[in-house]
Amino acid sequence: MNSMITTPALPAFSEQAMGFLAALSREILHTPNVREYTDVVSYAYWIRKASLESARKDHSDYHHRLGRGIAFHIAPSNIPVNFAVSMTSSLLAGNCTVIRISNKSFPQIDMICNAINKLLKDQFAYMQKYLCIIRYPHSSDITDQLSSVCDLRIIWGGNQTISEVRKSPLPPRAFEMTFADRYSMAVINSDHYLSCDSVRTAKAFYTDTYFTDQNACSSPRLIVWLGKNKQEAKTRFWSELTALVKRDYDLKPIQSIDKYLSVCMLGASGIPSHKISDNNYVVRVALESLNPKFMDHKTGSGLFFEYDADDLEEIVPVLTKACQTVSVLGVEKQTVKELVFKYGVRGVDRIVTMGQTMGIEFYWDGFKMIDNMSRIVYSYDNE
Repeated sequence: MNSMITTPALPAFSEQAMGFLAALSREILHTPNVREYTDVVSYAYWIRKASLESARKDHSDYHHRLGRGIAFHIAPSNIPVNFAVSMTSSLLAGNCTVIRISNKSFPQIDMICNAINKLLKDQFAYMQKYLCIIRYPHSSDITDQLSSVCDLRIIWGGNQTISEVRKSPLPPRAFEMTFADRYSMAVINSDHYLSCDSVRTAKAFYTDTYFTDQNACSSPRLIVWLGKNKQEAKTRFWSELTALVKRDYDLKPIQSIDKYLSVCMLGASGIPSHKISDNNYVVRVALESLNPKFMDHKTGSGLFFEYDADDLEEIVPVLTKACQTVSVLGVEKQTVKELVFKYGVRGVDRIVTMGQTMGIEFYWDGFKMIDNMSRIVYSYDNE
């Protein structure tokens, strides 16, 4: 760690970082049983050589960019592969990268770290001074020390984590990126859905939600229905999803209790709503109006709010700062984007097709990750 203080920053998309990440992709994909973890496989494909070269072309000014110095990342505890995604942007930006990972045990973390350690001990030993992945219990002293020497701090994990970490001061020139608690929603055109493969659609929605126990900020909690055949579409959609969840999802008793408690608290809050599901696998709550306060009731594990809309503009009240992703089925993404710009809403950073909310990207929460993690160096000619 001490050697990082004097280690030179790398240019963005350096051959050192590109070579290391491409090798990491190959190493991960050759790991036994890796195919059991689709999130790890997705990450490995994302950092393939061809994928990295494509990303470099998308960052046309990369040759003007240099790493900020030391980037201190605090990874979330609920999305195991997130630390590697944050690490990738940081290394490509040219930074020495320190990542605090969760103390929770995840096979995905072990799989990726084992591959990293193997590479650092062999042909990529030179990357040791650019990468440090650590675990430590909650300690303000350690966070203070790491924050005091960093040039960039990246905080994942929600509002409470951000507030706690911000008690550790940063150097005057340091830059900070925070990823606060957010919520997401899905908009479905019922008429279009009825013409789709309902089994495939259920799998896409399952990937967006149950795959992470609905803990990811990008996982939809609100489903807004458009079109003329809402009831028929809802009956088919939820029936297919319930069958899939009963088959593939491990619903624990405490999750059912938490969902029931959340529904009760929502009722006590006075927000007009009523529970309409008949099982604990998929708990649905119908809303009479779209009030952003209902999004305070975050439980996960398959608790969904539903609203029937006559017009897309009815979603505007819930496009608050806390709204991150809008996934769509049968609705043009450009139409949603035009709505966001028309009303100048403070939320919505991503508009994606249903099934792609968990996609790994170099854009997140309104940040262009590599650009924000690097600094730009221009030379000016006044002649």
